[in-house]
Parts: sequence; C-alpha cells; structure tokens
Amino acid sequence: MRLHWIFLIWAAFEFFQANRFGGLREVSIYLGMLFGSVFLHEMGHCRSARQVGGSAREVILWPLGGLASVDVPGRPLAHLAVAAGGPVVNLVLWLALLPFVISQGSPVGSFFLRWPAEHITDPIAIAAAVNLDLLLFNLLPAFPLDGGRILHAVVWQRSGEGVATRVAARSGKIVALTLAVIWFISSDLGGLVLAIAVLIWIQSHQMQKMAEESTSSESWRGGTSSGPSWWQRQRDHFQRKSQQKKLRRDQELRSRVDALLEKVSRDGIDSLSREERRFLDRASQRFEDR
Repeated sequence: MRLHWIFLIWAAFEFFQANRFGGLREVSIYLGMLFGSVFLHEMGHCRSARQVGGSAREVILWPLGGLASVDVPGRPLAHLAVAAGGPVVNLVLWLALLPFVISQGSPVGSFFLRWPAEHITDPIAIAAAVNLDLLLFNLLPAFPLDGGRILHAVVWQRSGEGVATRVAARSGKIVALTLAVIWFISSDLGGLVLAIAVLIWIQSHQMQKMAEESTSSESWRGGTSSGPSWWQRQRDHFQRKSQQKKLRRDQELRSRVDALLEKVSRDGIDSLSREERRFLDRASQRFEDR
C-alpha cells in the first residue's frame, strides 16, 4: 500500500478550510476517518478480486478511493464483483455506524452533498458521513469510478464488451458535464470537483475513441484487435514505475551495505557508528525476509 501525493495536498487544503468542518479538531478526525475508510474500500476490491480467482498486488490511496493493481478473470460477473467490492464495504460501514449516530442525536448527513447545513462534529457521525460520501461518489456511472466499472460489467453481461465500452464512455461524459455545471453554479465547491470532471471527461473520450476505432468487441481492458486500452496502459505504467522505484531503492541499499562492509573489513566493526550498525541490522533483516 502506498499513499498518493494528492492525498497530502488534499489534507493541506482541508486544513486551510478547517472552518468547513467546524475547526482543526474536526478536520483532523475527518482526514483520519477518510484515510481509514479509503483503505478499507480498497481492501474490499482486493478481497473481491481474490474471491473470483484473480489477484491483488498493490494499492495507491488517494482521497476518493484508490488505484488497485489487480488481475481479474475476463468475465463480466467477475469484474462486477470486484467493482462492487469497495462500495459494499462503505455501505456496510455506514449502516453499522448509523444507529450510533442516531442514538447520540448527531446529524446524519454528507459532506459531498452539503447535507445537513450545520457542522457534523461527533467522530462517529464524521465516520458515517465519510463512508456515505465515498459510497455516493464512487457509484457515479463514470470511469475511473466504481460506478463506471459496474455499469460496464452489467452492459457487458447483457450486450457484449463493445457495447459496454460505448455506453460507459457516453455515461462518463454526461457525469463529467454534470459535475462541471454543479461546480460552476455552486459557491462552496473546491477545484477538486472540476479536476475530477476533467479527468472523467478525458478518460471517457479515450474510451469512446477506442470503441469507434475498434473492429471487434474488445473492451477497455485491451485485446487482440487494438492493443492495450487507456486504462490498461495506465495500470502498466503504474506497475513499471513501482518496479523502477523498488529497483532504485534496492540498488541504493546494496551500495551502502557494500560501503559499510568494506569499512568493517578495513577498520573493524568498532569503526561503525550506532546509526550505521542499526542500518546494517535493518538491511540484514530485510534480505532475510525476502
């Protein structure tokens, strides 16, 4: 699991607008609940992937969900199960928290929909609102959100992948335009909503272009007819970058280990500082774990 840099920028932005949640205490609770809920959301995707015979290797967390590096069998129902795995976790968490929120007399609402108007300050109520927001937002029928994948899988099961890709692309453009209009007429929505609208529009346009150029029913996952899709290319790029970073870290680790071992050979073990000894111990443990 890795934390995307957007998460840190999002956190800083929310702290600058702490009055939106009632103060620094409330925004700190909100960000903590958001991180935990997003993590559980992605674990739902990973668990679902393994349940249908696929695999899950790595997850990058960002404010509205994550990017799970998973392999899913090429069946529409398998893709449907994996896409629904994350929102189901948020639904279960929200339903589990709801009785406690009601019993405490706290407002039941959503930050995304700005409902209710007053601040939600109780930690349990904040956790419930965060999970409701993740559920509602991720069910929007547009890629790369889970709702777009669910729509694609349902249409794929009924009418084939080619039709599913075209339907998902059109739906994504409608969602992108709707979000852009909402952002334009609203006075209290940040630029993240517009950025998400642009992201959805770009991906929907790529999917639509691919569907028009394709001569078969191969979907956004890529296939024999037109090569890897936009989504597949993004996932492959993410995996390549992860491997490159891991390789660089290993090379740096080995270089320093070699330098310290050479120092020990030349000057003896007592020449190492306390920090250098701790580093060698950690490096040794890391290699043993592998």
